[in-house]
Amino acid sequence: MNSSTPSQASLPYEAIKLGIDARAKYYWVSRQVDGATTQPVQKMTYDELLLFVVNQ
Repeated sequence: MNSSTPSQASLPYEAIKLGIDARAKYYWVSRQVDGATTQPVQKMTYDELLLFVVNQ
């Protein structure tokens, strides 16, 4: 087993899906965790989007 890969049991979610609409200045991002209802859309800059994705 590769020690750099977390085990399946340690992951808090099975799947996180992101819907991203890229516009000229902002990114509109919607998130769905596992099979739950899609969360409200958030408006982000490019840097905010990168930080958001890393935190997921």
